[in-house]
Amino acid sequence: MNLADSLDERTTALTVPELAKLLNISERQVYKLASSNRIPSFKIGGSVRFDPSAFAAWLRGRMVPVPVPSARVGRNSQRRP
Repeated sequence: MNLADSLDERTTALTVPELAKLLNISERQVYKLASSNRIPSFKIGGSVRFDPSAFAAWLRGRMVPVPVPSARVGRNSQRRP
C-alpha cells in the first residue's frame, strides 16, 4: 500500500505535525506550502488542516515514475564468449 492509498482510508483531517511526519519535512515547510496554496488545505478557526482524500488525490497527480538506472558494467568486467 502506498502513501496515497493509506490516506484514502483515513477518516479524520490531518494536522500539520501529522502531514509533516508523513512527508518527512518540517512543520514550517508544511505551513509555507499550505499558505502559498501549493498543497490542498483548509482552516478551522486558526488551525490548518488537510483533507486526507483531497491530499491523496493531489499526491497522485504529482507522482511521476522515476527511472531506475541499470547496473553498469565496467570495461574490465565485460564477458567474453
